[in-house]
Amino acid sequence: MKSLIKSEQALTRYLGYILGILFFFIIFLVIALVFLRYGFNTTIVGGNELVVILFIYTSALGAAAVVGRDEHIAITFFVDKLPGKLKKAVDILKLLLIAFLNGAMIKYSIPWISKTGGYTTAVLGIPRYYLQIIIPISCAIAVIYCLFQIIVRIHQKATTL
Repeated sequence: MKSLIKSEQALTRYLGYILGILFFFIIFLVIALVFLRYGFNTTIVGGNELVVILFIYTSALGAAAVVGRDEHIAITFFVDKLPGKLKKAVDILKLLLIAFLNGAMIKYSIPWISKTGGYTTAVLGIPRYYLQIIIPISCAIAVIYCLFQIIVRIHQKATTL
């Protein structure tokens, strides 16, 4: 169980590093684009497109990170009023549903990527599968987080009975 928790913490740490680097590049690129536009009346060709690509990556990976921290959108008014065992069961069901939805996203994104991924972006000419591949990757990370959390909750439930 300790190795599972350490693995989850390592995944969260590395995901945080990646998100931090992506945010740094977004901020740096936006500042450079604004400075070049208003200071020198020029731009970086494809800079705006690259900002959008980086934003897509941070959004997808950020969504997976939020699932890992169990900070996703939830209305817990009624669940908070449930007794301990039932609350844990509902919590596990919630995680199973999140994992199922992310699994469905993986299943349906793969054919979508294979059909549309060969097209290139407008300015940079990058094949779109480089942009689209983050969807199944981030969904897989979210599923892994859900499985980690389900195992921890089941283990906690078994030890508290």
